[in-house]
Amino acid sequence: MYNKELEKQLHQLFEELSEKAAQIASEARTNTEATDRIMRLVSSSISAEAEGYMVDMYACLVEKIKSEEYFKNPENLNAFYRLNLREELNEKYQFNIENIDAYKNGIEYKEINQLYVAAGTAAGTLALGGILKFALSSVIGIPFPVIIAGALVAACAAYFAIPTKNRKDYKKAVEKFMKDLENDILDWFVDVEMYFEQQVRTLYR
Repeated sequence: MYNKELEKQLHQLFEELSEKAAQIASEARTNTEATDRIMRLVSSSISAEAEGYMVDMYACLVEKIKSEEYFKNPENLNAFYRLNLREELNEKYQFNIENIDAYKNGIEYKEINQLYVAAGTAAGTLALGGILKFALSSVIGIPFPVIIAGALVAACAAYFAIPTKNRKDYKKAVEKFMKDLENDILDWFVDVEMYFEQQVRTLYR
C-alpha cells in the first residue's frame, strides 16, 4: 500500500469495533436486536473512516505522481486533476450515511438483504470483496453503508429464526464476520490503489 499507516489504522479501528460488537452481542436481549445495533455501529463507523482513508490514499497518490518527471509538465499534471478520481470514488460508493433516507427512517432486514442481493447480482458474486471491487468499474447505485450492513445481515441471517437461542454460535458468527470484513476492506484498499494507478497510466503518451 502507499501508506502502511492506513493498514495500522484500519486494524486498530476493527479491534475497537470488534470489542464493541462482542459487548453488544452479550448485552442484547435477542440476536435480532444485537444485529440491528451492530449493523448500525459497523456500517456507519466504517463508512465514515473509509471516506477519510480514500482522501489519504488520494493525497499519497498526488505526492507520488508529483515526484515523477512526466507530471512536472503542468499540462500533464492538470490532465491528472481533471480525472477527478476522489470525486469519482465518492460518487461510486456514496459514503455519507447522513444523506441516506433509509437510515434516517430505519431499514428492514428484508430490504437490506434485497439491496445486498441486488448489488451481488450486478457484481456476479455475493462476496463483499467482489461487490466492492466491482463498484470500481461500474455503478451499482447502492450506498457503501448499506452494502456493509447487508453483508452483516447475510452473515447473521441463520440466527434470526431463533433469536434467543444459539447465542454462543451467534457471537462466533459476528466475530468471524468482523475478521472477514477487515480482510475484505484491506483488499479493497489495494484494489482502489490499483484503480488509481490504472487511471493514471491512461494519461501517459
